[in-house]
Amino acid sequence: MNAIWNWPLAVIVIGLLLLMLAGHELGMRAHTRLKARADNKKSGSSDEGFILSGVLGLLALLMAFSFSMSLNRFETRRDLMLREASAIGGLSLASKAARGESALAIDPTLRSYARARLQAVQLPKGAERANAQRAAVALRAPLQAATERAIVDNAGTPSATVLVGAYDAVEDSAVRRDALIAAHLPESVLWLLTIYCIVSAAMLGYAVSAEGSRHRLASSAFYLLLSLAFGTMLDLDRPRSGAITVPQEPFADAVRALG
Repeated sequence: MNAIWNWPLAVIVIGLLLLMLAGHELGMRAHTRLKARADNKKSGSSDEGFILSGVLGLLALLMAFSFSMSLNRFETRRDLMLREASAIGGLSLASKAARGESALAIDPTLRSYARARLQAVQLPKGAERANAQRAAVALRAPLQAATERAIVDNAGTPSATVLVGAYDAVEDSAVRRDALIAAHLPESVLWLLTIYCIVSAAMLGYAVSAEGSRHRLASSAFYLLLSLAFGTMLDLDRPRSGAITVPQEPFADAVRALG
């Protein structure tokens, strides 16, 4: 089931559209075979209208809830990117304010680490990006060691406290950012939403057939919009490969400021 995050968005959107169109046609065929007698047709249509309104209302609620989750995750990724950029700049300033040769060693180590982090987020998803991420994680240990030496050399001074907080901010923002990038919407929710879209299309086809009119053009436009909304929701939740990504300019500016 993890493969859904590797499927091209165009395939998902087109596939969902075709499945909903097929469900619509099946719903109309089912009504043709199971339609009530002519004297009960008006009452049956009214009941179908109430049921259809409830189904489409619940579908709208599920789509809005899932879309909101994806959008909130996108905003949180952007916030964490800004926090990490600020934390890197803060550690650089703290190292300059501290005394001793050990404090001077923080800046070049931090520069290498920050460049590796920037490269990891700028590369497209794949083996090259995974290697860049591993390289950035490996560089965190030398950065921690350099900071610890500077803290020891500045023990008992305000600089030591500042260095502790600055390094903690760098590590915390990086760990949180990596964890959020790896997280996605629960796949059970996506599959449930997909099935619900198809079932809703079938019920809409059933109700439209009950009214004696097919409305294929309007129905197809509705399913197309629904498929595009579903694709946009997935795109927001694909920070590594989607078309909608968090701009990295603030983070790149922070790395360039290190020299």
